[in-house]
Amino acid sequence: MIKKLTLYTILFAITFGCASNGKDKTLQINPLANTSRDNVDKLYIVDCLLPGQVRSLGASSTFITPRRPIKTSALDCEIRGGEYVAFDRADYATALKIWLPQAQAGDASAQTQVGEIYEKGMGSEPDYEVAALWYKKAAKQGYSRAQINMGYLYEKGLGVEQDIARSMNYYRQASGLPDEITYLSSVELSAQQAQIESLKEEVKKLEAETNKYKKQLSHTRIKLKAAENDEADTKNQMSKLQQQIQQLETSLKKAEENGETSIVLRETPRPGVGTSVGKVVPPAEVQALIDDLSSQLNERQQNLRIQGQLIAKLNQQSAGYRQQLKSLEEQQLALNGPSIEILDPPLAVTRGKPSLLLRSPSRSKEIYGKVTAPAGVKSFSYNQKKVFLRPDNSFRIPITPIKAEQKTATAEFLAIDNNNKQAILNIVITAPESGSIKLVDANQAPLATQLQGMNVGSYHALIIGNNEYANLPNLKTAVNDAQETDIVLREKYGFQTTLLINADRYQVLSALHQLREKLDKNTNLLVYYAGHGDLDKVNDRGYWLPVDADADNTANWISNVAITDILNTLPSKHIMVVADSCYSGTMTRTAVPRIENGIPLAVKKKWIKLMTKSRSRTVLSSGGVQPVLDEGGGNHSIFANALLSALKNNNDVLQGYALYRRVVRDVSLGSGSIQTPEYAPIKHAGHETGQFFFVPRT
Repeated sequence: MIKKLTLYTILFAITFGCASNGKDKTLQINPLANTSRDNVDKLYIVDCLLPGQVRSLGASSTFITPRRPIKTSALDCEIRGGEYVAFDRADYATALKIWLPQAQAGDASAQTQVGEIYEKGMGSEPDYEVAALWYKKAAKQGYSRAQINMGYLYEKGLGVEQDIARSMNYYRQASGLPDEITYLSSVELSAQQAQIESLKEEVKKLEAETNKYKKQLSHTRIKLKAAENDEADTKNQMSKLQQQIQQLETSLKKAEENGETSIVLRETPRPGVGTSVGKVVPPAEVQALIDDLSSQLNERQQNLRIQGQLIAKLNQQSAGYRQQLKSLEEQQLALNGPSIEILDPPLAVTRGKPSLLLRSPSRSKEIYGKVTAPAGVKSFSYNQKKVFLRPDNSFRIPITPIKAEQKTATAEFLAIDNNNKQAILNIVITAPESGSIKLVDANQAPLATQLQGMNVGSYHALIIGNNEYANLPNLKTAVNDAQETDIVLREKYGFQTTLLINADRYQVLSALHQLREKLDKNTNLLVYYAGHGDLDKVNDRGYWLPVDADADNTANWISNVAITDILNTLPSKHIMVVADSCYSGTMTRTAVPRIENGIPLAVKKKWIKLMTKSRSRTVLSSGGVQPVLDEGGGNHSIFANALLSALKNNNDVLQGYALYRRVVRDVSLGSGSIQTPEYAPIKHAGHETGQFFFVPRT
C-alpha cells in the first residue's frame, strides 16, 4: 500500500570509536530523521513520488508542477511529503506506476529507470526485450547510463542478438571518448543465448525442484528452532530442580547433624506440593520432597534425551536439504554455458570485431585471459590447437607472429564445457607499418603528472570489519584487516575515514545514510567490508551479514541489492566497493575503459580527464563469502594482505583496474588458485565508465 507521509522532527547522532587524523568521529543524522533500531528499514532506497511544486505565473496566478519521481530513502521521501511503497513490498507494478508517466513524456532518466525495472523483473520474470526498447530511447538522447545498460544486453545477448562489437560501441558512446582515443577494455564472450534458450524446460524443472527443497528446509528450520527452544526450557527446568534438591539435601543433612526434628522451608519446591516458604516440616517430609523432585529430574532427563535425538534428526534433515539445494544450484549454473574473457592486453573494436594492435617492433604479444564454465571445461583451444588451462582456468598464450606481408591475422579461442556448450571468440590482430607508431616509455610518464591541475575531489571511506558474531562463527582477521586499511587510506592517500568495528545492521545502514546526507558530487567514496557473506549464485543475490545476523533468519542480513540502490543515490562521482566477502549484481569488465602503456602523453591526459569527470560505480571482491585466513600464518586474510601490499607499495596514481590486477595476481599465488578476486562495474548503480583513482600524498 502507498503511504501518505507526515513530517517528524528529532535530532539523532551515532558515535563510533574512531581515532584521530582524518577520521569522521561522529555521524550526524539528518535533524528531521526519525530513525531508530525499530524502523531502520526506512533507510532503504525506494521509488518515491514527490508532490508537485507551487510556482508563480506572473504577479497574480500560480500553478502546481507535475509530481516528480525520484529514488531516495523512505525516510527522505516521508520528510519531503512523497508517496512510496516499502522496500520489501515494491514490485514491477508499483515501480512502473512511479516512473512510467515521466518516461512516456520523454525523460531519458525515467526511461532508463523503466528499462531497469523490466530488466530486474521485480517479482516477475525479467523482460529483456522491453528493457532494451526503453534503453534505446534514452541512449538516443545521449544518456550514458542507458548506453552502458544497452551495451551489457548486447554483450550477453539478452533481449537482443548477441553482438560484441555493438556492445563495445555502446560502451564507447557512454565513455565520451573522442575519435583520437581508442576505446580499449577487457572482452568477455559468453555462450550464445540460443544455447541457453533451448533448455528452458529443464530450467523450470530445476527451479521447481529447488523451490520444493527450500520449503522443506524452511519448515525443518522452524521445527528445529522449536525443538531447540524446548530443549533450552528443559535444561532450565533441570537446573532449577537440581538447585532445589541440593538445597533440601543440605538442610536435611544439617538437621540430622544437629539432631533437629523439623526443617524450615526456604522456598516452595514446586507448584502444587502443598508447602510454602517458611513452613516447618519434619525431615521425612523433606526426604519425600527430595524424592519427588528427583523423579521430576529423571523425567526431564528422559525428555532431554528425546529432544536431543529430535534435534539431531532435524539437523541431519537440514543438512540433506542443503546438500540437495547445492546440487541443484550447480545443475542450474551448469546450464549457463562457458565464457571466455581476455584480460590483457585490452582490446578495441575495428570493423565490427574485437581487435588487438601490436605496437612493439617484434610484432608479438602474450594474451592473458580466463575461461568460466560452471559445468566444467571439457576443452579449450587457440587457433585449433589445444591449450591447457591453469588451476583457476586462466591462460597465457603467445600470439603467433604475423608475417610482414600479412599485416593482419585472426586468433580464434574456443571453449567447450562438459555439457558441450561452446563459446567462440575471434580477435583480429594487426601489426602496424614500421615506424608508424611512436612509443612512449611508460616509466617517463607517471599518471600523477597527468592529474596536475585537475580537481579530482576529496576522498572518503567507510570501513567495516566484523569478527565477533552473536549467532555465527567468529572470524579471525576482519577487524585487523579493516583497521590496517583505515591507516593506509588515511596516512598514504589522505582519505577521511569512518571505521566501524563489529557493526550491526543498524550501524551499517545508518552510516551509509549519513554519507548520502554529507557527500557532494565532487567526492570519491570507498566502502570496505570484511565479514561474513552469503551468495545465491543461481539468482545472483548476495548478502553481507552484520554481527547481529542469524544463519536461519535473513531479517538482519543486508542484501547487495539494497547496497547497490544506496550507491545509486549517493552523489559522489566515483565510488568503489572493496569486499572481502561476496558482491552480486555486477556487469563485465568490458564496461571498464582501459589505457595502454606507451600512448602519447597528450592522448593519455585527455583519457584521464574524461575518466575523472564520468561517474563510476565499481566493486573489487575477494571471490569468497568471508575473509579467508592467510595460510602463511599472517594477521590478515589472503585478499586483505594482497590489497594492503598493493596500496602500500604504490607510489603513482593507481587506477581501480590496475589495483585489481595486482591483487588478483597475489591472491591467486597465495591461495593456490582456489580464490579468484573479481572486479567489475556494479549493475544498476549508475556507472558511467569513469574510473576510481587512488592518489598518494606527495
